Amino acid sequence: MLNETIKILGLKNCDKCREAQKKLNSLGYCVELTDIRKNPIRPEQIKQLISLFGGQILNKRSTTYRSLTSFEKNSSLVQLIQKYPALIKRPVIMSSKRNSIGWNSEIIEEWSRVSKPTY
Repeated sequence: MLNETIKILGLKNCDKCREAQKKLNSLGYCVELTDIRKNPIRPEQIKQLISLFGGQILNKRSTTYRSLTSFEKNSSLVQLIQKYPALIKRPVIMSSKRNSIGWNSEIIEEWSRVSKPTY
């Protein structure tokens, strides 16, 4: 078992977040999921996420984003994410060694490689 705790920011009911949590657990990580609807992200954390991921942090394909007014879409990322936490592309996965956003085969491969011991 790896001694590293991985933090996932996402939604409890999000399929991708659940998949990521299950896979990372199977790779030996201790995973903590923070539901961003129940535990809103503070502005400082949002700024940190923006500095890590840039505009990628915003899920422009989401129903929430598509329903925004043009005025709202032109608001700052911090304001948008504070008001609509589900706009964050999920899952956001953070550890002391690496960070990633989203969940696809490439990201799964990267986390799988990182978890394997090097001899």
